[in-house]
Amino acid sequence: FSGFDCDSDPCQNGGSCRIADGGGYICDCVSGTTGTNCEIDSFNECESNPCRSGICQDKLGDYVCYCAPKHNGKNCEHYDPNFPGGIGNPIVAAVDSNRIYHQDLELQRQQCIQNQCRQKRRDNKCDEECNTYACDFDGNDCSLGINPWANCTARINCWDVFMNGYCNKECNNPQCLFDGRDCDKSLLPCNPIYDAYCQKHYANGYCDYGCNNEEC
Repeated sequence: FSGFDCDSDPCQNGGSCRIADGGGYICDCVSGTTGTNCEIDSFNECESNPCRSGICQDKLGDYVCYCAPKHNGKNCEHYDPNFPGGIGNPIVAAVDSNRIYHQDLELQRQQCIQNQCRQKRRDNKCDEECNTYACDFDGNDCSLGINPWANCTARINCWDVFMNGYCNKECNNPQCLFDGRDCDKSLLPCNPIYDAYCQKHYANGYCDYGCNNEEC
């Protein structure tokens, strides 16, 4: 150990050490730091105003945002109703929902085979274990001979989030079956005057105005 080379790991704040041609060492400092050992903050990261809804504090080669309540993330860029305020927490990258969807679809297909759904489809009996997208909704036996989402044009697969307890606004329309009423937990029951009639005349090709509502 000479005291003048890299053995003592002299470079601070992420700097890398290399031996100088004439002896001793040189620290290659990361952006925002300088000095013999990269110990000096040479750049104010707060000058670019990175914090969207908070106060920026400069640090060596970095910064932190003190975010207002309900604003979270490295730059306070995410709305978080449960965040009390303070130093923003970096948001973990979103899960690859497309990959998960295809994995779930493959699982549904395996279940279709196990439940012999191909043999059960279109037998005029609703087999709940086959009433999934992968199983062709039991040949539409569970929806009076029609695909219930045939006219649903939402960007997401509304049948995957149907009645999941969360309001998906894209699915909250008649074509997408009002998201299984997830968006309106206080929905009143169908008018008893129309209830039995609407069930009997569902999808008969005629518009019955007494039945043309969410409740029925």
